[in-house]
Amino acid sequence: MGLVQFISPRIGGDWSMSCRNHQSISLLKMARMWNVPLPVQCRKGLCGTCAVRVTPQGKQQQLCLSAFERQTLRCLGKLPAVLDSEGQKPWKGPYWRLACQCIVGTGDQFFVAF
Repeated sequence: MGLVQFISPRIGGDWSMSCRNHQSISLLKMARMWNVPLPVQCRKGLCGTCAVRVTPQGKQQQLCLSAFERQTLRCLGKLPAVLDSEGQKPWKGPYWRLACQCIVGTGDQFFVAF
């Protein structure tokens, strides 16, 4: 079961939730399921409005950005140089991710700030 804690200092909210299904879903979809007011416009990763700071919790996870997500984060100035190349990297975050593109697996644990 995936576990995500959303926090927003801007709006004073703190939401903890667990993904109880056995399928991977995006952070954005999880936020919408639990009425977390995550900012979003296009839902396709084009605008960058849903950029969030994600920190992995628990076991070591791999970070794998798609070329599309990498390009959008680069344009926003939110892609660290260590992530600017292809392939998986050990995730020692926090890193910026697009909530519509970041997938929560059934064994993942994330802390998400927006």
